[in-house]
Amino acid sequence: MLVIIPVFMYALFLDDLLRHTLDSQETALSTVWDYAVQDYPTPPKDPPESGPEPFNGFTGAQYFARLMYCDHESGLDSFGPGKGPECENDEGHHAEVSAHACWLNPGAQQVQCTLNQADPNGGGGGGPAGAYNVDLHQSYMDQFGKGGVIRCSARLGVQNYLLPKSFLQDFSQVGLARQTKKRSDGIHGNATGGDLQDDPRGLEGDVYLLPWERIAIVTDTWALTKAANQGPGTTNGEEDNLYVRLAQVYKNQDNAGYTQMSSAAEALVSQATQEVLNSAIRLDSMPPGDDPREPSLSIKPFPSSGGPVQTLDQNGGSASYFNSEWKDWDKDNNEATHDARGNNYLGCAQAESC
Repeated sequence: MLVIIPVFMYALFLDDLLRHTLDSQETALSTVWDYAVQDYPTPPKDPPESGPEPFNGFTGAQYFARLMYCDHESGLDSFGPGKGPECENDEGHHAEVSAHACWLNPGAQQVQCTLNQADPNGGGGGGPAGAYNVDLHQSYMDQFGKGGVIRCSARLGVQNYLLPKSFLQDFSQVGLARQTKKRSDGIHGNATGGDLQDDPRGLEGDVYLLPWERIAIVTDTWALTKAANQGPGTTNGEEDNLYVRLAQVYKNQDNAGYTQMSSAAEALVSQATQEVLNSAIRLDSMPPGDDPREPSLSIKPFPSSGGPVQTLDQNGGSASYFNSEWKDWDKDNNEATHDARGNNYLGCAQAESC
């Protein structure tokens, strides 16, 4: 009895602990991956009570995750008060035999996520990903880099409802477990009033804290979700358009070459209107294709078949051109890349041979 009964009880207790550990891991893991599919180009909506969001959906993703996992697992999802019992004070989801997990235990934490910050619970350093300390690069990041390193962490607390604190004291004085709780007192009430003590023997208090579950993901928010479709000599001021990003780099005040070129172009046109060009011509009235101070972008969605051909009007007619280096009449590396996607780099088995 001194051996077999405690071993049997411990087996039940450890089985519950292992399942609760998986629940905690699932909570942190699934939440951080939700950030891989957020609509980053869309500006944030009205800020929540916690303040402005760094990007659209940053607060919402973890908010809905906490609702999904308020009952510690994803099997029951009705998302909160008035829409289901599990996120209220219902204890129906507590069906374990010996160990009950709860976010309400002292020291536990429902899933929380941070952006470009250190985990407050010691889960790593902060700072944005990909910062090069270059002014031109940093200004681009500040305008378009709405994501970065996102860290999520969660921790469950567990209380014992089966193991006796001691067993057959007449024969053994060895403690077995932390204080046994009574289900009749209410599992949530027991968790809220839990006694957390740092005892290396694992006997004092009544709360077992599972290990922190921490995971991080780097989100590439420079990538665009909107297909680039831009004709030469036109502009597009939409925030999620490639033209805005091109203009930000081309016309940036940190781009010394642009400043020198811009002043030289203005001087050239001013002098030419006095000697060569029509005096009514003004640089500011020229379309982007003719005004060197404005970028002129030509890019179209890739067709389902053939090369990236674009038709342009010119000289009273039209002509077709490749809008990228699709064919360079030498190795045609871009075409080879398309034909061997996922297998090689630029169509070559070894990058050095290209």
